[in-house]
Amino acid sequence: MIDALLAMGTCEVVGVFDDDDAIADRDILGIPVLTSIGRIAELARKYDFSGVAIAIGDNFARDRKFREIRAARLRIPNVIHPSAHVSRFIRLGEGVAILAGATINPGTTIEDNVCVNTAASVDHDNYLERSCHVYPNATLTGNVRVGSFAYVGSGAVVTPGVSIHRYSYVGAGAVVRKDVPEGVIVAGVPAKEIGRQSKRPE
Repeated sequence: MIDALLAMGTCEVVGVFDDDDAIADRDILGIPVLTSIGRIAELARKYDFSGVAIAIGDNFARDRKFREIRAARLRIPNVIHPSAHVSRFIRLGEGVAILAGATINPGTTIEDNVCVNTAASVDHDNYLERSCHVYPNATLTGNVRVGSFAYVGSGAVVTPGVSIHRYSYVGAGAVVRKDVPEGVIVAGVPAKEIGRQSKRPE
């Protein structure tokens, strides 16, 4: 995320906040790690920033921070790496991350707080619901829907017209040829149910 923000060149990166104060006073890619003690609105006044980009892979933790930042009335920018190919014919929510080498094709809608990770391919007319995550090198073909808080693992392929329902996990390298029900974990070629996951947003 730091690399993408710096490559965009549209803002100054003031610092990194982390809940682990043991790493305070270090730096990440030349950006200082600042203490995260206190509420986000108080930190904004202390460090004089107007927006926060969320660099968290876990959908549920990312959603919690998204709601906290929005409640503080701070800006949550879309972070789109310049090397990503993003069609002009898409709809984007707030706080969307599209990282290096990703492709987003026409007719796609991406809701708030979604992460499309490195080199992922999101083809035409897909719908990505809020706080879902498409991992590196995953491929969503046409008319795929990914539900809220769902994960599509690295290198997975989702065939046309398939829905990955909310809270579900698609394992790395899976080939998904039929809908994945809510809260189900699938893996393999073709993808089959291997378990269920019970985590839900707070």
